[in-house]
Amino acid sequence: MKVSIVCQLVCLSVLGLVSADQRSSPKVTPGITECRPARRRGQENWGSSELKEARIYLQDGSTEMEQTEVDGRKVFNLIKGNKYFFKIKFNPERFPKGFGALPKYFGIKITENYIKASSGEQQIFESLFGVPLLGVQECSPSMFGAGLKDADGCQWITESSKNSCPMNNNEDVDIEMEFPFVVPNFPNTATNTSFRLIPTETTVDNGGCPLLGKPGGTVTTIDTDMICFSYATAVAP
Repeated sequence: MKVSIVCQLVCLSVLGLVSADQRSSPKVTPGITECRPARRRGQENWGSSELKEARIYLQDGSTEMEQTEVDGRKVFNLIKGNKYFFKIKFNPERFPKGFGALPKYFGIKITENYIKASSGEQQIFESLFGVPLLGVQECSPSMFGAGLKDADGCQWITESSKNSCPMNNNEDVDIEMEFPFVVPNFPNTATNTSFRLIPTETTVDNGGCPLLGKPGGTVTTIDTDMICFSYATAVAP
């Protein structure tokens, strides 16, 4: 029986029926892009659920960020220690589409791929975290320590979307959230960053972002991001 179900899922995947692609384009701050290309022409891939809106604001919460050019790259130029806000609207969807389960709760991961850092910042990072700075950091340094609690997504749902968790009790309802992000204290660095919403069985508690989906941490429901979008950054010296 299990083999039959697996075979059906594989066949449907080949046919594109379990694709996470969406037909409509979300409203986004220029500079925000899909984490992965869509599987089908004319569609977009923002995760297993439907992204309606994703914007990044300065710390006043109302001024939308604009890209600037730094070292030949168009980036969001950030200032260490400053707070920025992500305002996101999405519609939780079943995955695989059409017959899968709705996500219940969700966690947040900000995954940073460091492509530039001074030798001094690299040394400081490695002394703190025990791994090299350059390359992919699955969880931003801002989501360690006091930031562990920030990984629970339901706490950031806005008043207009209150009582939306668990999400499987509210099918076909748009959810709005506002997430504050404090730039880690690693100046003179550059990243390609992904903002990710991860579907989970419960609210995120044990271990926060670093243990999300790992032994001892919060259990995830599927091995696919519910929402994922990318953007390039540079942290001023």
